[in-house]
Amino acid sequence: MMGARTGDGMVRRRRVRAWSWIAALLVASPLTAQTEQVVVESGDWELVGDLSVPDGDGPFPAVLMLNQAAGSRATYGALAEALLEQGVASLRLDLRGHGESTNLGRFNPGEIRRDPLIWDAEPDVAAALERLRSETRLDAERLAVVGASYSAEEAAESGRQTTFAHAYVLLSPGSLDDASIAAMDGSGADWLVISSETDSRLTDIMASVSSGSALAETRILPGRGHGTGLFDHQPALVADLVAWLAARLDAPGVL
Repeated sequence: MMGARTGDGMVRRRRVRAWSWIAALLVASPLTAQTEQVVVESGDWELVGDLSVPDGDGPFPAVLMLNQAAGSRATYGALAEALLEQGVASLRLDLRGHGESTNLGRFNPGEIRRDPLIWDAEPDVAAALERLRSETRLDAERLAVVGASYSAEEAAESGRQTTFAHAYVLLSPGSLDDASIAAMDGSGADWLVISSETDSRLTDIMASVSSGSALAETRILPGRGHGTGLFDHQPALVADLVAWLAARLDAPGVL
């Protein structure tokens, strides 16, 4: 009996230590501690996002992250956390009709051939950038945008219509048009365009970027992946993007 009671006590102590360890992780997590949900108004749309800002006074550079079609902001969690560690804020945004931004409707793939929930989202990008510029903790001059698949073109088109950010990462920009490519070199922004070698839909577009822009950097990664799906197949991609963005935004470094 004494042995059984002693064993139960050891199990309880292990459980207490385990819960203490989990609680410490939750408290120490920079993303959990410094992230707030925000709503960005774009016309009548209410766009839901997660704004993560490093501790301190700033002003900090920031990265706007945009979902791909039928995706959501959730796919950018690892990138947001890694950027925080370099002193870079981020806004992960659900564009109109995606994720939690569905107050006026939800995008259903294939339902409409030229669905405005996909092709009319450039005002959302502009509204989100203005939201970041209005944040006193952030540096309005050091903003970047990460777009994936359709949202890469929406980001570029928004820049053409309003004001370009400081840097752009375009993941598998399958709908990137000639006007956006032609505008890259005169935009004053740095551009990184990425696809995977098996993504045949991107072959012509990647060639067009290489020939149409003298300044944009293109990378064709080995293996698979499209848009934010690249994160699932490219283990080094998060670290590579953090290094590229931190350099362009003059990030303060490890906090």
